[in-house]
Amino acid sequence: MGKLSKDKLEEQIAKSVISELSNEKLNSASKFINLDLQRRKLNKSHKTYVNGVKRAIDHNKASRCYFSYNLDSVLTGRLSCSKYDTEEGPMGVSFHTLPRERKTNIRRMFTAPRGQAFITIDYKGMELRVLAHISREEKMKQAFIEGKDLHTYSASLTFDVPYDKVTPEQRQIAKEPSFLTVYGGTEYTLAKKRGISLKKAKNIIESWLDAFPGVREYKEFIYNFLQKYKYVYSLFGRRRNLPDVDSSNWAVQKHALNQGLNFTVQSPSSDILLMAAIKVHGRLRETNARIVASVHDSIELIAPYDELEEVLKICYDEMTDVSIMRDKFGVEFSVPLEIETLVGKSFGDGIELGYGPGGEISNTEEVARYLEI
Repeated sequence: MGKLSKDKLEEQIAKSVISELSNEKLNSASKFINLDLQRRKLNKSHKTYVNGVKRAIDHNKASRCYFSYNLDSVLTGRLSCSKYDTEEGPMGVSFHTLPRERKTNIRRMFTAPRGQAFITIDYKGMELRVLAHISREEKMKQAFIEGKDLHTYSASLTFDVPYDKVTPEQRQIAKEPSFLTVYGGTEYTLAKKRGISLKKAKNIIESWLDAFPGVREYKEFIYNFLQKYKYVYSLFGRRRNLPDVDSSNWAVQKHALNQGLNFTVQSPSSDILLMAAIKVHGRLRETNARIVASVHDSIELIAPYDELEEVLKICYDEMTDVSIMRDKFGVEFSVPLEIETLVGKSFGDGIELGYGPGGEISNTEEVARYLEI
């Protein structure tokens, strides 16, 4: 017999040791490993962000951080953000990658000045709205037009149950294929995430595509176009070359196909946000508010309390208006845009606004109490 490699030998020894352990000890070991992984994650966050912010504040000699936005570093056209370093020292951290964890909530370090609110406005289901438009999937478009929850509606069609009878579990399962389609996931992704068999995962995805045949047809169109021309283009004319689609390696080829499909959805989503940010910035010149950041499909602002309602109305009007697409690009966007807004004292806290049919804020008193105005 040939000698085992070091890795193979260690693998066999590990399997042998594990096979001798009781279920109680295995469960205990699993808990310990999970806790250690959490410790490492928190330690990394503390080192990168907490210590990074402290270093930046010391260097800047002020309670401020700076970061760089890169217009041309992401192939989809999406803005990326990086920490701002100079030869003299660090001036900030990457705002885009600030952790979302609620227990530690590092985002609370970034606060609005006294007497002002920190506002985060996020597009609601932007990528799925773009997918509905470019795939011309009528049922998906109609769900958005009628203001239905798309994932509940998807579950209703996928599991063939009435809309008001969909269970939370059915909604969650039907939600997955939506994002798998956009981000190039497969039945393997769904099976691993939900702890179900590959067969069941594949059936769920196929049922979802049957419910939205326009998406299936669009996906096939993009794959065929990419295989023929080796590139794809977006709703607003961006182009991405993907020569790896000709690779003899199936995994590489599949990855290129998924990248192509994702590009046609993510790129317009980013461009819609950029157009909205330009419009909002122009209108904010009438106020003392300002845009301070952008994270993926959201815009972050700071506004004085006494101008809050005016600023929020400007943001609602400009971010939900689709006329710029028609006027500048000849695109009649067929799905309404909706936003979700948090108003708080920092990037890490806030109360969600309710909007009326014309963008009127329906819970102004609740917001005022939260901000202690």
